[in-house]
Amino acid sequence: MWGVILSLLAVTAVVRAYPSGAPSTACTDMFPQHGPSEQTTTPPYELVADKITYAGGEEVQVTLQRTGNSATFKGFFIQARTVGSTDAQGRFTTLDSGTTKTVNCGSVANSENGVTHTGRTEKTEVTVTWTAPANRVGHIQFRATVVQTETVFWVSEVMSAYVEDPTAGPVPTPASSDTQDVGVTSNGCGSTKGCYQAPTNCAPPACEYFSSWQTDGNNVLFEISGTSNGYVAVGISADNTMGLDDIYECVYNSDSGDTTVYSSWSTGRSMPERDTTQPQGGISTVVGSYVEGVVSCKFTRSINDAAAGRRKRQAKVNNGRFYDLNDDFYVLMSKGSTSGNALSYHATSRVVSSGKVDFQSNTQVTGAGSPDIVKAHGSLMMIAWICTASVGVLMARFFKHLWPDSQLCKEKVWFAIHRAMMISTVLLTIIAFILIMTYNNWLWAFHAGAHAIVGIIVVILALINPLMALARPHPDQPKRFIFNWAHWAVGTAARILGVVAIFLGMDLAALDLPPAATFIMVGWVIWHALAEVVLEIHNCSTSSKPGRSEEMEMDTAAGDPKAKPLRGGNYTGGHGIRKGILGLYVLGMLGFLIALLVYVGLN
Repeated sequence: MWGVILSLLAVTAVVRAYPSGAPSTACTDMFPQHGPSEQTTTPPYELVADKITYAGGEEVQVTLQRTGNSATFKGFFIQARTVGSTDAQGRFTTLDSGTTKTVNCGSVANSENGVTHTGRTEKTEVTVTWTAPANRVGHIQFRATVVQTETVFWVSEVMSAYVEDPTAGPVPTPASSDTQDVGVTSNGCGSTKGCYQAPTNCAPPACEYFSSWQTDGNNVLFEISGTSNGYVAVGISADNTMGLDDIYECVYNSDSGDTTVYSSWSTGRSMPERDTTQPQGGISTVVGSYVEGVVSCKFTRSINDAAAGRRKRQAKVNNGRFYDLNDDFYVLMSKGSTSGNALSYHATSRVVSSGKVDFQSNTQVTGAGSPDIVKAHGSLMMIAWICTASVGVLMARFFKHLWPDSQLCKEKVWFAIHRAMMISTVLLTIIAFILIMTYNNWLWAFHAGAHAIVGIIVVILALINPLMALARPHPDQPKRFIFNWAHWAVGTAARILGVVAIFLGMDLAALDLPPAATFIMVGWVIWHALAEVVLEIHNCSTSSKPGRSEEMEMDTAAGDPKAKPLRGGNYTGGHGIRKGILGLYVLGMLGFLIALLVYVGLN
């Protein structure tokens, strides 16, 4: 069984971790498609260029290496970018095709303007050659995403010194995260200012999301904070979904070391349109900081267009207009990584207020709870792995010799129930998987961490078992025992990991069930284990010949009433007691399941 689990873990890692290098889809944000989230600590690696200036067409040797005796790395993705931009420049040449290969970023074929790994071998350093464009493009900085392990990586945070273009202007100040905290605080929430906090009642810098507002005449003072190494944004919306949103982005620019606010407008799932005027229309008194993985900003926003006067937005940003904060709106927040000052898509890293907010009040606003599609995903998985899978397994393990003269759908009763339960489990799992992937826009949910990884393994195992069952040999075949063991091992692994995935999912922000739900889940595990122990004891006490082959055998000519008796002993009775235990177990299991579903529905 453990061999199967480890093999599938390896398969899943290979599918998601791109062991043969970064794909072209990572060119803009340089984000690897695995792991829960990027590191916010200083990376133990460095990029070294052998030149400090460049000319058109000149070659530069670039080395990615660990600092001191720090850990080796397995993966990497290097680009040369114009300072302050996400545009990849020049062309890379690999010096060792066994460890490196080029990547084509952008719409130009064979551009070779990125370079990545070809395998998962541990490395201490990698050297490549970069050829500058024929025409200089401004100051250049080499940037790298470095993967130490599948769950430990730094996104675009390993940076070289600037390679200067002598014909360009002054060199920008290098990035630094040692800025002074601007002092966003929860003090006064509910009394002197209104606040949105996630988790509830958190205090910066411990909040995943924090925003506050305080009206003063024709202006509203906003504070934004969140755990991020890129940006945190607050949106003002007429509804609780994305689209037609007045957005204020608190952005840490790792190129310049600045943290500032951008006023923007979202029309949907495309990148928001920013006001690029300086100063930006309608906002003033902007301060920001990035300290130890927390981005914070303060700014003042005019309460409406009339208060803004001549300092209106650019025409391209909602036709130059603001939402009037004398009216009530939903508060939306999101966060994600950045490259320079460009935002990456936030995937599921977003929250929304439970109702419209009165910006003239000092109320503390709560979150809207879990999206319905996330609730449906969690509910279906609970029904599948708490209810249908458990009943199906119990029928196959302990009830094969009951109802010997009865049939259901032209099959032995136990087999008909077992098959129906397991088919239901597979269908529910597939539907739940489709729902959560649709919610994530078919992107990998980094924030879900171990839950997402274990969930994928469960889906794979759930699909493997029925496929094996379709190809199973006849019970009289000599190699039937191989199928029996494989069927049992895969099914048992799926059941265990299915329960583990449920536990892991309960604490995710998208569902965020209360601690009581976890205790209910623990109660069900104990209840199920107790039922199996009692049935096993009863099994031994009513069998004249102990044996384990019965629980391993999937069917014995399931549809043939003249089939030979099941191996594993002659049973002397106790059928009524066994049926009573099953009925009691089902009642208790349904009680636990309904309690969990109520928590999911009410959250």
